[in-house]
Amino acid sequence: MYELDFKKIGLEMKRLRTERSITQEKIARDLGCTVAFISNVENNHAKLNLRLVNYYARLCNVSVDSILDAGREDPVRADVKSARDEDLLRVFHQYPDDQQEKIVKLLRYAKKL
Repeated sequence: MYELDFKKIGLEMKRLRTERSITQEKIARDLGCTVAFISNVENNHAKLNLRLVNYYARLCNVSVDSILDAGREDPVRADVKSARDEDLLRVFHQYPDDQQEKIVKLLRYAKKL
């Protein structure tokens, strides 16, 4: 059983929200709570609840697990991510510089979708 780091979960929720230019005001309005509550959850000053995590997941088109995973201390997960990152860089560096620039632009564009 893993312990959850609620500070990291709150930071992940904030990252997801800001990445998509969604305001705390919109979330508070949609959920019928205060902006202060949303801010407090994102900054680990208030306990989050399942309704809030589920809302962020749907709003940001991610799974609840992906949000909660941000707060899990799992060394195996870190090793898998590190191996994937190394593999990705190895493949990426096989392309010429001009194609690397195109790949980066494409990934940035896809991230905005």
